[in-house]
Amino acid sequence: MLGVSLAFAASCSSNSGHSQVHGGGGSSAAGGSSGSGGSGIGGSGDGIGGTNLIIPEGGAADDDSGPPLPMIDDFPSDPVFDDGAGASAVDAFQTPADAGSAGPCIVSPEVGTLYPKNWLRPRIDVQANTSHNLFQVTITVQRFAHPLVIYSTKPNITMDATVWAGLRNSVVDEPITVSVRSAAVDATGKLTDGPTQATESSFTVAPVNAPGKIVYWSLPKNDSTTGLIRGFGIGEEGVIDVLLPAQVAARDKQAKCIGCHAATPDGNAVAFGVGPSDYTVSIASILSSDVGAVPSVVSPAALTTFSALHGVPSFSKAHWSDGDRSVLLSDTGTLHAVTLDSNQSLELARDGDTQGATVPSWSHDGKSIVYTSARDIVDGRPANGPMDLRVVPYADGKGGTSTKLVGASEDAYNEYYPAYSPDDQYVAYSRVPDGQSSYNARSAEVFVVPAAGGVATRLKANDAPECTHQMSPGLTNSWPKWSPSAQTVNGKTYYFLTFSSRRPDTPQLYVTALVDDGKTLTSYPALYLWNQPPDEGNHTPDWEDFNIPSVPVVPK
Repeated sequence: MLGVSLAFAASCSSNSGHSQVHGGGGSSAAGGSSGSGGSGIGGSGDGIGGTNLIIPEGGAADDDSGPPLPMIDDFPSDPVFDDGAGASAVDAFQTPADAGSAGPCIVSPEVGTLYPKNWLRPRIDVQANTSHNLFQVTITVQRFAHPLVIYSTKPNITMDATVWAGLRNSVVDEPITVSVRSAAVDATGKLTDGPTQATESSFTVAPVNAPGKIVYWSLPKNDSTTGLIRGFGIGEEGVIDVLLPAQVAARDKQAKCIGCHAATPDGNAVAFGVGPSDYTVSIASILSSDVGAVPSVVSPAALTTFSALHGVPSFSKAHWSDGDRSVLLSDTGTLHAVTLDSNQSLELARDGDTQGATVPSWSHDGKSIVYTSARDIVDGRPANGPMDLRVVPYADGKGGTSTKLVGASEDAYNEYYPAYSPDDQYVAYSRVPDGQSSYNARSAEVFVVPAAGGVATRLKANDAPECTHQMSPGLTNSWPKWSPSAQTVNGKTYYFLTFSSRRPDTPQLYVTALVDDGKTLTSYPALYLWNQPPDEGNHTPDWEDFNIPSVPVVPK
């Protein structure tokens, strides 16, 4: 099959099987330039603001910070010929769209996907007969007089930036249909197989942007010990290095891997585990002016206290002001709150819970902590169950009675990796069947439950397109994190969530939408972030208002 090669690695100590860094790639149709996989631009520590830039060839960072987006009421009437396809390509698709063999598999966009308004230019990714080397893509808006018809020699076709800017500004909350046919032609353009029937998919543009920036843990290809942190803004067509192990001032010099991380509420720094063994925690600035330095708000005494602990850090905006710049850690099974500017360290009571606590999420209002209660904890993360999600009050660092989170504490499952939504109304989490390890679990899936407890929602984003024959459970859907704000339009609240998934093998990042209309929480299929290097293991994303440089625009 021709198609998208999505990307696997488990941890800094796992065997990832990757090599040099590449961008996401993809051709740019309807007037854009061609690209089939870009290379990293700039060296480590030498890019913008001391970062390394990784951009697909022909990529661009596209946001709404410039002039107002254009309005369009139709597509161009003439077809577009891309990536070496010539005018004769039209002749290969003269048979009716319902004639021929079954059409190609449309991997992206999945049927019914909801795009944030500031999303990457849509890339149509297909899997087709291996002999097929010509593709016809037809994009239709019902009220437009003409469809956008694109002919390409490649199975990855990316919409032109100008067309996308007009489309996402003009066609909101309306279905946009995508159909694809494929055929084989020889060097003279003569048809040798096909064309196939048309396969259809569709997507809709939401009336809101997805805010913030995603910063994630990456294992470069063929390097299973050097984990670093990369990042990008939504709509940016590449990634940059945010923090390398060698840049971290507060670390054991033998440590080569930056693991699970969390942003400080001001977006100026990240706290993280440092490995590849023991995984004690550290903290470092991500500002261009002092990348890797210990933030000035952290006292030397607090750094000593903090660095002796383990676990995945968590912060709350309600506890990030002078005299109360606090971080929450689970160490090896106990919840600790450390005030970084005054070196106060408190162990929180968890009355009613006899197991260890790990991977906490601190509510944005600072009042509650949801955490994983687990029998076994390794390197500050859950390992084996039974494990459930439980909630405990913060209560000025005293803690209190721990209660099971209803809907995320079922005996038949192990629930873990919780995350509060930006308005504290929901908790996203991963789960596996009871008796299975949570670590790098193929059977992991992502669910969302009301923060007050209730019926959990299994996300549609767990599933790959049916035509790929990749089934969930089985895709390692894990580590969900919310965008930094929810937005309400016309009585509907729009949430966005990112997570890591192996489709089929290498872990890659995806985004999905959830919409709450006051009665029902609706989930949508996954969106693939094609700006990330497809041959790297990309894990444990965090999605906040990070103060990192924008991915520079590459001229088309």
